[in-house]
Amino acid sequence: MRQLLVSMLVCLSTVATAQQEPIFMETFDRCIDAEDENYGYTGGNDNQWGGDIAKAVVVYQDSPEWSLNYCNGAMQCLKVGTSAKQGSATTPAIPFTGDAVLSFRVAPWEGDSLFNVSLQGGTTSDPTAYELPKHKWTTITIRISDIAGTLRVTFSSLYKHRFFLDDVCVRPADPNAGAIRSDVGTKLDLGLLSCDYTAGSQTIHVTGEHLNSPIQVSMESYGNTIFSVSPRSVSAQGGDVIISWRSGGSGMYSATIVLSSTGENGDNVVKRIQVGLEVSSLYLEGSGTLPDPYSCRDVILLAANDGTVWTETYYWVSGYVLGAVKRYQDTYDGICTNDKTSLVLADSPTESNDERYVTVQISGAARAALNVVDNPELIGQRVKVQGLLLNNNANPLYLGKPGVRNVVTEEQYVRPEQMEDIDEVNALKADEAMYDILGRRVRAGYQGIVIQNGKKYLVR
Repeated sequence: MRQLLVSMLVCLSTVATAQQEPIFMETFDRCIDAEDENYGYTGGNDNQWGGDIAKAVVVYQDSPEWSLNYCNGAMQCLKVGTSAKQGSATTPAIPFTGDAVLSFRVAPWEGDSLFNVSLQGGTTSDPTAYELPKHKWTTITIRISDIAGTLRVTFSSLYKHRFFLDDVCVRPADPNAGAIRSDVGTKLDLGLLSCDYTAGSQTIHVTGEHLNSPIQVSMESYGNTIFSVSPRSVSAQGGDVIISWRSGGSGMYSATIVLSSTGENGDNVVKRIQVGLEVSSLYLEGSGTLPDPYSCRDVILLAANDGTVWTETYYWVSGYVLGAVKRYQDTYDGICTNDKTSLVLADSPTESNDERYVTVQISGAARAALNVVDNPELIGQRVKVQGLLLNNNANPLYLGKPGVRNVVTEEQYVRPEQMEDIDEVNALKADEAMYDILGRRVRAGYQGIVIQNGKKYLVR
């Protein structure tokens, strides 16, 4: 999963903008008590990037209503995350309506590099997931559109990576800066169509502001040819752009319309609109990621539909521990509490229908932490495990049931006492995890997961 996400990270965004008066500013200069040596006033701005540094308890900020999870004070900056915990720092609610520009400085911990930005109350076409160069500060600027009343920004670590954060600033956008807007915002969901659908099209109205050249129109199609877009340019004041799709069979199809021009101040102005169309779907409750794991129901449904998962990909599954597998000739023969190599999970701690059970193979560190012989308190509690899902000859059923194989390391399980922290932190990056799933083609004709009316669908 990490390799897939890293491959999609965009390395650093820079945006030129006229300097407006800030509507929010955080320097973190006062984030600890500088006169108390016990706080460990080190790390970041003193060019120290790792080791025995940045251990201060956060005492002050310019804005006291930050929400901080696993953060420490450093040299006039904030350190986010630990080696064992994914951290996050969320701004107070910033009152504002309109367009704004977010800027901040960020630097990675010694051996780490990944972090993520998420917005509540606005949208952006700029990158929000980053891989940072080591041993230096990088200034990142993100343009934010359509803020309606308040804005909150969350900076979070990915895969337990740590980073230093400083000089967070939000300014109103330059009122004379070039902008491209559309009547569908940044996403166009063409909906759930019936199987064997016919060709169709939809018109998107585009408006240009403070542009000195026509708006160029292009499309990124992610490997399929179902979509087309026309015309290839509209005037600097805007016009209608038509997205069309040919007739076809079942599938999930996505593309991105790219609109670009030059602002009156010489800036490059780019807007992206994500387009999605889905037919013939299989309803799932999760997406197989840590923040949004598959349910036991999902595992059973996937096992009944060959080709719905990669046989070499590790997926996250969540369920309540009912016990271990009682075996008969290496097949399921009920539930017991005296086996250390397996688990039985269900979506309810009181589930009694064994057709709704999922089996899990555990070994190594995962066996020590999850087996019900040494950990009887786990029975009736919810856990998360990451492993190979079983639905074909390459990954046969485990002990005769749909299940999860190869749960081994500490990184492949979450015990009940860890669940609250994991859920709280990872909810911040659920959108990025979902994008990771959408960016993959799934074998045997299944092409990804989309959300339709609040439900997730694995689509052919």
